[in-house]
Amino acid sequence: MMNPLKVIGCIVLSIFFLFGEDETKTTKVACVGDSITHGARLEQRDLHSYPAQLQTLLGAGYEVENFGVSSCTLLRKGRPTVWNQLSKIEASNPDVIVISLGTNDTCGMGTCGDRKCWEYQDEFADDYRDLIDRLELLPSKPEIIICAPTPMVLETPGLSDTRKNGLIIRKPRLQTLIKIIKGVAKEKDVVFMDLNTPLQHRPELFTEKDGVHPNKAGYLEIAQLIYEKIKSIGD
Repeated sequence: MMNPLKVIGCIVLSIFFLFGEDETKTTKVACVGDSITHGARLEQRDLHSYPAQLQTLLGAGYEVENFGVSSCTLLRKGRPTVWNQLSKIEASNPDVIVISLGTNDTCGMGTCGDRKCWEYQDEFADDYRDLIDRLELLPSKPEIIICAPTPMVLETPGLSDTRKNGLIIRKPRLQTLIKIIKGVAKEKDVVFMDLNTPLQHRPELFTEKDGVHPNKAGYLEIAQLIYEKIKSIGD
């Protein structure tokens, strides 16, 4: 007759192998975006970018990866473009993908030097649909969150006339893209998240003389908003 302790031990091990892996699985979060995702204007990007602060907020059980690239666009014809990052994102096979793109897609037609993006604004929606379609093919079947990008804050102290005039042109363009992003989210049945309204008219959250890139407090605000969204989806 088998020792009762051995029987109990076998049962415990069986339960562990059946359920233990799922319980200890790490949820991978990919943060996809431009310099605002990358953590521009920070002295310690690895500590204070929004993905880094999001990792701290989410804690154990989550692995947050930063796929932000400075000047990155959603548009395929932009340079650089998120489409050049897809192989890295796909190799990560994340469970959650947070996309915040569109700020650099407002460049062009007399703003941002010789960059050409706004010239192709009519292609923005189709490119976003195609990006979502591509990401939905991942084996992980990720939850996709697409964001209204953070605002351009004209009240930010120290803006030069040239900088402010450029943002005055680009700000309504960003609002146009946000309407498109909302529509794409609804059409593709993915999660929409507004990072624009909560930071609007809050110059204390943005880098002086810049008006586009958050400061450390601004990046924390973004991290907290995304943390709340991820946890609400998980719940």
